Amino acid sequence: MKKSQLALLLPLLVGATAANAMELYNDNKNSLGLTGWLGFNALYDGDETAVNDNLSQLRFTFEREERNGWRAYAVTEWGVNIVSGNEDLVMQGGKLNAEKSGDFLNNRLGYVGLSHDQYGSLTFGKQWGAYYDVAGTTDLPNVFAGYSVGAYGFGDGGLTGTGRADSAFLYRNSFGPVSIALQYAAKNNGDISVTDSDGNQIDDAELSFDNSYGASVTWAVTDKFSLLAGMNRGDITGHIGNSQIDEANQIIGIGAMYGSYYHYADERKADGLYLGFNAHKSENNEQVNGDLYDATGAELMLAWQADNGFVPMAVLTYLDLDTDDNTPITGNWTRRFAMVGLHYRYSLDTVMFFEAKLDFSDMDDKSLEALEDNQFAVGINYFF
Repeated sequence: MKKSQLALLLPLLVGATAANAMELYNDNKNSLGLTGWLGFNALYDGDETAVNDNLSQLRFTFEREERNGWRAYAVTEWGVNIVSGNEDLVMQGGKLNAEKSGDFLNNRLGYVGLSHDQYGSLTFGKQWGAYYDVAGTTDLPNVFAGYSVGAYGFGDGGLTGTGRADSAFLYRNSFGPVSIALQYAAKNNGDISVTDSDGNQIDDAELSFDNSYGASVTWAVTDKFSLLAGMNRGDITGHIGNSQIDEANQIIGIGAMYGSYYHYADERKADGLYLGFNAHKSENNEQVNGDLYDATGAELMLAWQADNGFVPMAVLTYLDLDTDDNTPITGNWTRRFAMVGLHYRYSLDTVMFFEAKLDFSDMDDKSLEALEDNQFAVGINYFF
């Protein structure tokens, strides 16, 4: 596959970010690079305006040239909160104090690997999963992204393996225009705590999320156009009292992309049309109010990267839960919205943006539909 395609499809692998990294050390055998961005956004959610960190992150890449064409590398990536000290006000004993409620740094990625031009790459650790190759085709805007791609179950998709997969072995290789990814995630935190509605532990219950596996295939039809397919599966097993539980958590999806998107392109150089699309069906993968649902989702993204630095874009997103009389939500639950945005690349490393979420969801429960409101955000990212 062409390097430009890899830069879009696998944006967070070492090979796709090496051209963007600030080199901190190089002795012709070992190297250390730093890349990432700092940014913020001001978000109006329909009721109030809040200033938020815009997924600021620091990424260190360690590389070493080994014998016989092999390369060893390690990656660590930390999320950084640049807009808040994560302090809450607490009244205790009639006195008002500030207490820390979160961390300044959080672990986003961390893995080690070996790669070879002929034999491919093998990595182990917390890393973007194989299924994210499909989901990542539209998970690209700064604020309103990832709603219907199926990758972020239980947070960042680490437990399921569809997003930033935890404890994952991942093999990648290319054979002419076809690239493959095979993944196995060995859980070390798969036990599920079972409590009643009052929060009390249920003693006669044992549930676990078993090891998961995933795969993806990408066909580079041309230098700019690719077709993708992917899947991921894990199993929730155990018992609650005398009731045995054996449920699959799985997703199957397809995708397509044309062009490259500036945010993850080599040296952030990209122009002209970018188009991304993905669609999926899943089981027990969408979480709403703490309950799991089967679902069907799709997203379509269009962006035009003009020579004058402006990047108008639009995303259409659709997610429909499979509900019936036996699910906690019994009526129709369909999330639909359009995201329209305008980014301005003042330079390759400084980007200002406006994004708006225009909602037209359809839900029988109007209290749930009211949560899907129109929202607007402005912000800036500084890349390095």
